[in-house]
Amino acid sequence: MTEMRFFRKIIIILTISFGAMFVTSCTSQGVTSIEQEKPDASPQTLEVDITFEGGSGKAYIKSPVEITKTGDELVAKFVWSSKNYDYMIVNGVKYENENNGGESTFTVPIDTLEEPLTVIGDTVAMSTPHEIEYVITWNKDGEDSEENADTSNMVKVSDVTIEGFTPKGELELDYATGFKVTRYDDFDLVKIENSGNYLLIDEEKTPPLNLLDEVTVIKKPADRTYLVSTSAMDLIDKCGALSDILLSGTRESDWYVDEAKEAMARGDLIYAGKYRAPDYELILEKGCNLAIENTMIYHEPAVKAKLEELGIPVLVETSSYESHPLGRLEWIKLYGVLFNKEKEAEDYFNRKIKELEPILNEKPDTGEKVAFFHVTAAGMINVRKPGDYITKMIEMAGGHYFLEDDGDSGNALSSMNMQMEDFYEKAGDADIIIYNSTIGGEIASIDDLLDKNPLFKDFKAVKEGRVYCTERNFFQQTTGLADFIIDLNKAFNEKEEDFTYINKLD
Repeated sequence: MTEMRFFRKIIIILTISFGAMFVTSCTSQGVTSIEQEKPDASPQTLEVDITFEGGSGKAYIKSPVEITKTGDELVAKFVWSSKNYDYMIVNGVKYENENNGGESTFTVPIDTLEEPLTVIGDTVAMSTPHEIEYVITWNKDGEDSEENADTSNMVKVSDVTIEGFTPKGELELDYATGFKVTRYDDFDLVKIENSGNYLLIDEEKTPPLNLLDEVTVIKKPADRTYLVSTSAMDLIDKCGALSDILLSGTRESDWYVDEAKEAMARGDLIYAGKYRAPDYELILEKGCNLAIENTMIYHEPAVKAKLEELGIPVLVETSSYESHPLGRLEWIKLYGVLFNKEKEAEDYFNRKIKELEPILNEKPDTGEKVAFFHVTAAGMINVRKPGDYITKMIEMAGGHYFLEDDGDSGNALSSMNMQMEDFYEKAGDADIIIYNSTIGGEIASIDDLLDKNPLFKDFKAVKEGRVYCTERNFFQQTTGLADFIIDLNKAFNEKEEDFTYINKLD
C-alpha cells in the first residue's frame, strides 16, 4: 500500500512537471496561453463620422459619434440636435434620454462599426409621441463628405483693422460673399466667414507688431502646402499653383482631379494623412508652411491646435457654403492672391463667365421640372434642399426644382432624406431626374436605377427616357460649375450632345 502511494505521488509530480514543461515550451514557441489571449481591457475613445438617414431631416444625431472601445466591446454616445427625443430602441433594447432639458443623449452598446445600424427614436416634438426609424452608417474608413458638412458649429469672425496702416482697397468680387481681401502696401488681410482673419505677407517682410491674436499670419510663398480640402485642388491647379501643394490629405486613388493624381504618381505630391490623423512627422520633415483645411477640421479641434503648435498656419476654407454657384468658382481669386497667381486666376474666372454669358444674359425658363437625388444604402432618397447651390444651378439653366422652398431648412445640412413614396409624390411627374453619383456612386443605365428601387419605373422621366447621372468627379471639379450649368441647359432643351459632367442613361 505504501509503495502504491509512493508511485501515485511520482505520477502526479511527473504529470505536473510535464504539463509545466509543455506550457513553457508552447509559450516559448509562440503559442499564447489563454490568459495571454485576453484583450487589452483599458478603454479607448475615438470619434467616428456617420451618415444619418431617416425622418424629415430636421432632427439628427450629431457627427462624429463618440465611441468607447473596451476590449471587444463598443459603446456609442448618441447626441441629438434636438431635445425632443425621450427614448431610443437599439437592437430591441430601449434606452432612456440621459440629458433632460438639453440635447437628447443616449449611451448605447453596439455590435460593430462595419455595418449600418438601424435605430428607433421616439420624438415628443409632435402633438403625440412618435417613433421614427433611422439608419446610421459608420464612415470609419470612408471618405468624409465636405459637400454636406454641417455648418452649425463653425466660428464667428469679426472684422479687424491693422492700426497704423491704411487700406488701399479690396479685391473685386462679383459673386463670392464668403471671403474678402483688403489690400495694404506690404500685405493683404483676408477675412473668411466662419473661418478667421489671415494676414498674407512676403516671407522677407515683418508682420505688423500690433496684430491681434485672432489674426493668422501666412508667409508667402506658401510653397510647401498641406492641402486637405479636395474642392480647393481644382481651383489651385487652374490658377497654376499646383506646384505649391506638396502634401495631400487625399490618397492618389481618391483624386478625381487628373493633375493631382498625376502629381502623386510622380512623387511631386505626397500623401500626409487625412484631416483627422495627419502624419505630423512627415509634415515637419517636408517643411510644411501652410495647411488648407475644410470645415471637417472643426470636428477635430485638437488636430488644428497641434498643427498651429508646430508653427504651421491653418487656413480653413469655406467655399462650399457660398450661396451662389459662381461664388464657389470665384474662390479661385483667393488662391490667386495666396499663391501669387492673381492674373492667372482672374483670367480663368473671366473665361468661364464668358462661356456662360449666353445663359446668364438670356435667363432661360424652359418650364422643365427637375429632381436631383441619390439612393442611400438604406434605400432612402437623398435630395438637395431648395436654395442649395445645385438647385440654383438648375434654375440658372432654365429648370424648376421639384421641391419648393418653404423657408424651413430644418438644419444646417444641404440635403435631406425622403421616403420613396414621398419622393414619388413630389417627383413622379418630373420631366428630368438626375442621379447624384458624387455620393451615390455612378449608375450606367436605367436598369441600374430600377435595381435600386423598381418604383422608379413609374416615374415620368424614366418612361420618357430623360434620366441623367453626374460624373463621379463633379464635386472635386469646382471649376466645372459653369460647364455643369451649360450641360443642364442642353438637357432641358433636349440637345443631347457634348455633355461634360452628366451622362444620359439608356
